[in-house]
Amino acid sequence: MANIRSVKFVTKAGYEFHESVDWYESKTNGLGFRFIDEIDSTIERIKLNPELYPTVADDIRKIQVNKFPFPVFYTIQDDLLVILRLFHNKRKPIEW
Repeated sequence: MANIRSVKFVTKAGYEFHESVDWYESKTNGLGFRFIDEIDSTIERIKLNPELYPTVADDIRKIQVNKFPFPVFYTIQDDLLVILRLFHNKRKPIEW
């Protein structure tokens, strides 16, 4: 099992994250911060047991964020957790 020491959002995932925070915050004051908290919590869940969540393609795994309709797609590279994508469940399937 990997001992994760750091987390990296690839450019696309970072963009999706910030865009989603802004959208939620524009809908209700404080909701963007609640979304951030849930993403942080999801990352902590991954770090506790990165191999627990199902593989969806090659070495890419998926975990569902609590309280928000967002899956997080990730991979582990040595001791690095790489967040590849995160987006609303109603969006079209992704292309890697």
